Amino acid sequence: MTDPRVARTPELRGHTRNALTHNARVEAAQSFLWSGIRKLYRAVWRVRRAVWLRGYDRLRVETVGGARLVVLPGVFNGVLLRTGAFMAQTLESVPVAADAQALDLGTGTGIGAIFAARRAARVVATDINPEAARCAQINALAHHLERKIETRVGDLFEPVGDERFDLILFNPPYYRGQPRSMADHAWRSPDAFDRFLRELPEHLTDGGRALVVLSTDGDIMGDLSSPTTAEYLTARPIRQRELINERLTIYEITVISEGERQAT
Repeated sequence: MTDPRVARTPELRGHTRNALTHNARVEAAQSFLWSGIRKLYRAVWRVRRAVWLRGYDRLRVETVGGARLVVLPGVFNGVLLRTGAFMAQTLESVPVAADAQALDLGTGTGIGAIFAARRAARVVATDINPEAARCAQINALAHHLERKIETRVGDLFEPVGDERFDLILFNPPYYRGQPRSMADHAWRSPDAFDRFLRELPEHLTDGGRALVVLSTDGDIMGDLSSPTTAEYLTARPIRQRELINERLTIYEITVISEGERQAT
């Protein structure tokens, strides 16, 4: 029987180190290549998105999860741009109580509101863009959900006053800056996500939660992990989707109770 110490020769240790070094180099090269592909695709996607925005004045019909949705001119298309469809698909797999009161902020076509209303008792769908609120209302009617979905026009929580909800959905504008048009509010804002995080605790019921979809291609993801936010909110990723140009993540956000804050 061979003494195992015999195998631990300098030559074998050298071969092992070389193999590990080679593997590390291969992994680094693959990571560098994949990063380059992502950057290239991101640039192509932004050009494609800019071209698509020029066609914002055309009515479209999209399908997600068997649901057909009208997209009016000037309204954010969450199916074509994937984030709204990702939220809708997530809603099919997360628990939603039958008596839940839900809020869909920045509803756009109403995609989140429609999928939430399939399970919740009531949904309020809001958007700063009046045409988006109208679009959501049309889709609620088309899906015979007009008794469960109420549409309102306004910025963030403004249209709901001091109402509280068991479930709040938000697909925020991902880029910082001043919107150039009403339709551009879906893409950029100087502070929409900051204000959402600050005001969220005042609109969630005890035990309520928010579902937010974020992208690595945006400017705002760091706000979720800021020390200020971490003092009163907990965020955990519940679903991810890897795309060539970005990673989409659905975060579940809950409020840290006073007792939990004192305990820490």
